[in-house]
Amino acid sequence: MDIKTLLHNLREEVSCPVCTNVYTDPKHLPCLHTFCLHCLKHWHTTSHGRDTIRCPKCQAISRVPESGDLKDLPTSFYLNGLIDVLAIKECKTSRVRCGNCDKKSAESCYCFNCCVFWCEKCIIGHNIIRNNKDHRVLALKDFQDKDYEDVMKRPAFCPKEVHNKEELKYFCKDCETPVCQICVTIEHGGHNIKLIKEEAERQKTELKSFIEKQRHNLQAKINAVSRLDEDCATLIQQGEDVKREIQTFVDNLIAVIEAKKKNIFEEVAKETSKSIESITRRKTEIERQMTAIKSSLEKAEKLLTRSSNAEFEIVQLKKSLDTIFEGVHPIEPTDCDPKFVAHFVFVENYKLFNTQNQINWNFEKTNKSRLL
Repeated sequence: MDIKTLLHNLREEVSCPVCTNVYTDPKHLPCLHTFCLHCLKHWHTTSHGRDTIRCPKCQAISRVPESGDLKDLPTSFYLNGLIDVLAIKECKTSRVRCGNCDKKSAESCYCFNCCVFWCEKCIIGHNIIRNNKDHRVLALKDFQDKDYEDVMKRPAFCPKEVHNKEELKYFCKDCETPVCQICVTIEHGGHNIKLIKEEAERQKTELKSFIEKQRHNLQAKINAVSRLDEDCATLIQQGEDVKREIQTFVDNLIAVIEAKKKNIFEEVAKETSKSIESITRRKTEIERQMTAIKSSLEKAEKLLTRSSNAEFEIVQLKKSLDTIFEGVHPIEPTDCDPKFVAHFVFVENYKLFNTQNQINWNFEKTNKSRLL
């Protein structure tokens, strides 16, 4: 990013995600997340880790250095440079600690060769040293954008205190770590040592190639996900289409069945009506005869009551009763006459039922393979 954008978001860039303060001795974990050394030590203690440490941010597990001390994790020289840039940027509102006397001062200078802040008193001693006469020193209040960029480009020094800030000019390929001249002489004898600039260029080329491959890999996966999303959408649409076709087929089938049911209902209603009419006519006839019998009985009882014991009158009475009851059925059957009462029975068409059950309703699925 450009220096103006970097300066705008600088405090957020140099704040530890654990303590949220400006980094103190920032260290990289293998997952490339960075934290203060003291934050990592506290986290490592409370997380009950021993040979491993879990990243506080992404929870990735990595091994601690062989020494068992987290201070041997890689130092973020980039963030250390940004921390100095922040101190320079905020020098008007906060004081800067002198790299020589540890005194904090708002009127400080920065030496681009020593990569150290100097208070107004210590800078005098710095400047009178003969070996420092060519050092570039600038008051913090006079910094411009180009000066901030130069701070970011400062060399990296060996973190080992006994090596007196020797510049990390070499890279040990056997140990895969940057080293200074003293490290090479004392600790890396016989190792495959390369100039760190040359090794950085080689690894930069490899890294660019790796990044490009991973970009292609990422794009391929993005395309695969996009195609899978399209396949999902297509499947959902196909599923809806099939369900609509099934619903239409079933609706038509139900319509045929409903029409058949309606016809049967109408036929049953017609036959029921015919039978009821026959029964009604028979009932009316019986009721008429009942009325005639009742009337005849009343008349007979009256004649029988007023008749005398003369044989002639009894004979006459009998003749009259025969005339009255003439044409009336003597006894009605107690059972229903099948001529008037129809018996309806629904006979299931099991052949049709079984045929319906045997209909093979096929739902076919076609598998389509795709190489992703």
